[in-house]
Amino acid sequence: MINYIFGLMGLLVASIQDFRSREIEDYIWVSMVVFGLGYHIYLSITTGNYYYLINSISGFVLCFILGYLMFLCGVGGGDGKVLMGMGALTPKYDMPIYSTFGSILNINYIPTFPIMVFINGMFFMIFLPIIILLKNLINGAKPKSIKQFIMLCFGEKMKVKDAKDKNRLVMGHEDDFKFFPSSEDDDFSKYDDNEYIYVTPMIPLIIPITISYIITPFIGDYLIYSLIPFK
Repeated sequence: MINYIFGLMGLLVASIQDFRSREIEDYIWVSMVVFGLGYHIYLSITTGNYYYLINSISGFVLCFILGYLMFLCGVGGGDGKVLMGMGALTPKYDMPIYSTFGSILNINYIPTFPIMVFINGMFFMIFLPIIILLKNLINGAKPKSIKQFIMLCFGEKMKVKDAKDKNRLVMGHEDDFKFFPSSEDDDFSKYDDNEYIYVTPMIPLIIPITISYIITPFIGDYLIYSLIPFK
């Protein structure tokens, strides 16, 4: 339980940092890894069962691989590092298993809990475009085409000078819209300060991941069981 609480504290701090500055400090995931390995070494020594330590190490290694793949796919590096931290800290945690996929994922030395947290977090991300669209509509955006409607679901439309002040990333115009912008694309110089462009909404991935971390011990893989055909 103490490892779960430590992980929750780390995710809450990471969410605040990512929300404010689009950055997650390395000390968060490093402390999760160090505490996780230390905690599982303690459990292994006191119980004489090194299953705990092996699980923590394998959780870190497998989540490192998954985190790197996420980075290659354009997902924020900080989110992948937090996954690594959870792999060492909470590779296994009590949760209900309903589906065949969950049962396979739940075998020894696979970090079931961190993977399920991220999968459930992805499901929760489904609601984010609705929130972003409503925010744009409230701010006066009026989509004139299906393309603009879709872009208003993923990017926030605002003046360049406001986007600068709020530390957003440039997603572009209708003709050069990028769903996954990087800091290298963060060039406001080619836009006029009073020009309207699409920028990243201030809803980082780590927030639905944190929500999932809190909820997953209660729902397990129920979303997969309910929404995916194979059980």
